[in-house]
Amino acid sequence: MKQTQLRTLLRAAALILILAAALISALQFSRYKKVVGVFANGSTWGGVDVSGLDRSEAAARVQAAYDRPVELRYQGEAIQVNADELGAQIIIPAAEHLPVGPSFWMYLWSRPETAAEIPPELEIDKDVLRAYLVEMVAARYDLIPPAPLPLAGSTRFEIGQPGRALDVDASIERIVTQLRSLESKPVELVVSELPPAAPDLQNLGIFLKQKLSEAGFDGIAEISLVDLKGERALHFATRGGQDLEEDIAFSAASTVKIPILVSLLRRSAEPLPAEIDSLIVRMMALSENPPADQLMQQVIGGELAPLSVTEDMARLGLENTFLAGYFYLGAPLLRLYETPANQRQDVSTSPDIYNQTTAGDMTALLQAVYQCAKENRGLLVDTFPGEMTQSKCEYLLGVMAQNKIGVLFEAGVPDGTVVAHKHGWTEESDGYLHSISDVGVIYGHETDYLLIVFLYDSDQLLFDPANKLIAQLSQVAYNYFNPSHQINWLFGAVDYR
Repeated sequence: MKQTQLRTLLRAAALILILAAALISALQFSRYKKVVGVFANGSTWGGVDVSGLDRSEAAARVQAAYDRPVELRYQGEAIQVNADELGAQIIIPAAEHLPVGPSFWMYLWSRPETAAEIPPELEIDKDVLRAYLVEMVAARYDLIPPAPLPLAGSTRFEIGQPGRALDVDASIERIVTQLRSLESKPVELVVSELPPAAPDLQNLGIFLKQKLSEAGFDGIAEISLVDLKGERALHFATRGGQDLEEDIAFSAASTVKIPILVSLLRRSAEPLPAEIDSLIVRMMALSENPPADQLMQQVIGGELAPLSVTEDMARLGLENTFLAGYFYLGAPLLRLYETPANQRQDVSTSPDIYNQTTAGDMTALLQAVYQCAKENRGLLVDTFPGEMTQSKCEYLLGVMAQNKIGVLFEAGVPDGTVVAHKHGWTEESDGYLHSISDVGVIYGHETDYLLIVFLYDSDQLLFDPANKLIAQLSQVAYNYFNPSHQINWLFGAVDYR
């Protein structure tokens, strides 16, 4: 009896223990279910605290943290933009890849939970970001420097103002860094300052034509300008305010002494004999004609030396430049030249049959001399290899710079400016002056430039007003190429008639 009661009591106790264990397990599992779907204390996702949050709650918190407005600043101007507009998108992993909650066994044994640290998965489409910066920021806030306009009643141009431009690449890196950061602070965009713009070439042409018109010059004018250190160039011809096709045939007069000197130098060894150097200085700096004849006879050689000069120019591709005889009075015409320029039917300056050139030919020749002198390259070096050297070209420009007459180009530039030029004018058979020219390289404060001016008046070219007009044109050109060193016109109105 006692044994039976004891077994019964034991069975009851075991049952109670089983029931108790089941109850405890049920209670523990119920509690476990509450924590199995949440992140442990101290868990972070992309730097965002997600402690105690389930997957969806954590994802929402992370999404909100990264998908926030970003403030961009363009030199103090604030621009509010959503992260997604900048190409940023937070990537939420699939649920099974999120380390949420402990295992039930670990929970039962009260083992400490391991805090999760999930790195951010932020994708940034830089093409979208770049497009936003270009189309929405740069297009609105960049300031392209406007071209300074000519100042009416002067020879000057407006003082150019600097501009600004967004540095897109540098700004992208700053924005990406901020998008990946949870710290909320403005992004200072990288903005570069743009230098003032140069006056517009078209405005320069209008300004020069305006000066011709204001002076009352109704003859033929052809002008060429070249920035010798850049790419700016202008060339036009006009008569009485009406545009003409360029490359009109003009009497070369003493400007043809530049081709003579080129032909002479290519045939000469260095150093030049003192006697030859002295004759060159007289020909170029003093513009004397007898030394030119003497140099052609002695160095270039013989009675046909002028034709050799012409042949040299033809080899350079200058088909409108020729010298058909010596300078001395009564010199025979060695050949009658027909050129594309002097065969034109639309315009004529009645050019001298002994020597002619065009603004285009003089531009090409002086550009070649400058390139040869500065860089030992270009048309002269290529056409006459070993004969036209850098030192010879430097000499040529140097002797042209000795031509100091105080008028024409020189009168329009600041004192001390080096002007390597050759002027030309001559009385025609009727005893009047009809054409005047000045061609040369001007060494400005900001750049070196080439200026070519030819004027022609079929009635009579008056030297004093023509000289003043060319000086004014020279000053306009100087102020254009040297906008930070402009000078004022101090010689009053130019009245050609």
